[in-house]
Amino acid sequence: MNKVRLIFGTTNTQPVGTPDDEVEAVYQNAYKPFLRELYNFPEIPITMHYSGTLLTWLQERHSEFIDVLAEMAGRRQIELLGGAFYDPVLPLIPRADALGQIESLTTLIRKLFGRRPRGSWITEQVWEPTMASTLKNSGVEYIFLDDYHFITGGLSESELNQPVITEDQGKTIIVFPNSYDMRGRMCVDSPERVIEFLRSHLDDGDDRLVCAIYDGERYGAWAESHKLCYDQKWINRFLTLIKENLDWIEPINPWRYLRRPIPRMRAYFPSTSYEEMMVWTLAPKKQKDFEGIRKKVTDGNGRNSYVFGGFFRHFLTRYPESNLMYSKMQYTHILVNQLRGDKYRKLAAREELWKGQCHNAYWHGRPGGIYRNNLRKHVYSSLIEAEKVTREKGIFIPSIITVDFDMDGLTEYLYQGQDMNAYVHVVGGTLFELDYLPSPWNYLDTLARHPEGYHTAEIARRGYDSYARKSFIDHFFDQGVTIDEFDRCAFEERGSFVSSPYEVTSYNRDHHTLALRAPGIVKVGRQQVAVEIHKSFKFRDTTVVVECTVSNISDSPCSLIYGIELNFAFESARVEHLRTYHKPDRGKLTEIGPHKQELQGTSAITYEDLINNVSIQLNLARPTGAWSLPVETLSRTSAGFETFYQSSCVVVRYPIELDPGAEWRTELSVQLGKL
Repeated sequence: MNKVRLIFGTTNTQPVGTPDDEVEAVYQNAYKPFLRELYNFPEIPITMHYSGTLLTWLQERHSEFIDVLAEMAGRRQIELLGGAFYDPVLPLIPRADALGQIESLTTLIRKLFGRRPRGSWITEQVWEPTMASTLKNSGVEYIFLDDYHFITGGLSESELNQPVITEDQGKTIIVFPNSYDMRGRMCVDSPERVIEFLRSHLDDGDDRLVCAIYDGERYGAWAESHKLCYDQKWINRFLTLIKENLDWIEPINPWRYLRRPIPRMRAYFPSTSYEEMMVWTLAPKKQKDFEGIRKKVTDGNGRNSYVFGGFFRHFLTRYPESNLMYSKMQYTHILVNQLRGDKYRKLAAREELWKGQCHNAYWHGRPGGIYRNNLRKHVYSSLIEAEKVTREKGIFIPSIITVDFDMDGLTEYLYQGQDMNAYVHVVGGTLFELDYLPSPWNYLDTLARHPEGYHTAEIARRGYDSYARKSFIDHFFDQGVTIDEFDRCAFEERGSFVSSPYEVTSYNRDHHTLALRAPGIVKVGRQQVAVEIHKSFKFRDTTVVVECTVSNISDSPCSLIYGIELNFAFESARVEHLRTYHKPDRGKLTEIGPHKQELQGTSAITYEDLINNVSIQLNLARPTGAWSLPVETLSRTSAGFETFYQSSCVVVRYPIELDPGAEWRTELSVQLGKL
């Protein structure tokens, strides 16, 4: 009698930086009850993947769970998959780190369960063809990819139920197709209907295979899923039906399945992920255009194999903040690999680097990703810690180095001090990273408000940013622009300096100074006035001093409103996390809170970061009016729409009257320190 072979299981991970109480909730609602149900069906083999971070958390918090897993693995019921320890997207990280992370998780699994994994889970199903040789060199013999990869690889619908061989540089691995149709039925249809779906494959031949390995959170941690899975006994009913139909359903683990020596088709897959992500990588307008094209070009199964959107690396261009994190990670990798002579320091630095490679903060999908402030903060914290370890005490000397940090073809200027990093970009002449190393924290880990395809017209009216929310951004405003118009980006930028390139006129590596200039145009009424801005940065200890000079290089007098925007990123704007103070000229320091407000005659603004016990003080040489407001984004997550705090913004505003050839000058300083 023909049989349908079923590989069933889950993939389980939690992002680095997820609060313990959130992981505990997922454990109690999904991981624990799911394993308890499986334990009572020893005749049903299961395939499971746990990231290294989750296994470590389980070891520390619920060692009894590890004991049960070990027992089930010992009786050959569970086959454990490997992967990269900190759950990175493998093509995004250096090859050496990929090999190291895979080996690290392999070692942990072998230590806990007595045997090394032969298969690997691919994070977010992100595939690039060169991964085959990397995985094989790591000892991986098989992987799972969404059957969408098979479609984009040119396979027909009838070829989506059997593993294939793929290859790179002569290194081959076997790829199992994870069923899209099965995913849409699990915990959606009744268990009886899922079994009927499996039965429909009986007529397809004796070697039909259905793989169903999906996110473990769907079995109890998603909204209403715990009630369905366990109170209404969906999982128990499903496993019972499998047990009752073992005459034609053969649940099997992948390694046992592969023991049969039969010829396998060879296939090559383009750089893809699962179908939805390939749409998410596109900008909103392109998403809409793509959906229109896809409806016209589909296969018999309604899925598109000819036009499949973007691919994962497009997130680096869609979100400049993602590219900056990626650039920091690549730069830190170089620093770590330059360490020589101290094995333990190198291992410690490498571990922090690997933590900073956890994928969740680098992209945006249903989980929220890059919009989740805390995930980005943990990436930067780990990367800064890794950098700190690379600096040898007594030998490291503060200086400004030049490098194309963000890989845009331009040179960036990176001040690296004992307790502070401050990075300057020539586009806009802005400060784009500000690390306080003792914490460690990047106070310019900001996020602009980006348009998303799921945004409504009401959300769009809140405003989108046309520039990165960094510091020392040069604006020119009309006289009547209000703080609300600025907040909604409903004003006309009268100057050309926000995104124009600045020329470096001088820099001194050892004295930690950098000078820039940019000529431009400011619209004053109907006139266009030629203006030049000079900026000089001075870095000392934990202070950044910036002198700004505005020169009228036209033949006409002009009246301008010059604004300098600064942003600082904290854990949140809640009063228990952040206190904000304003000091009027000749007045006392007054607490003002994080809400949107217009300040008069301010000479200083102080932020107290109570999470890190750090103070940031902005001092103004010329007291003036300022706008103070939070920057918040609205994004869709698996829990619905959520508002996320991203940064605290201050815009200091100076009315300037300039005759032809005249110039105006001011100075600002930002000082970091422990409270």
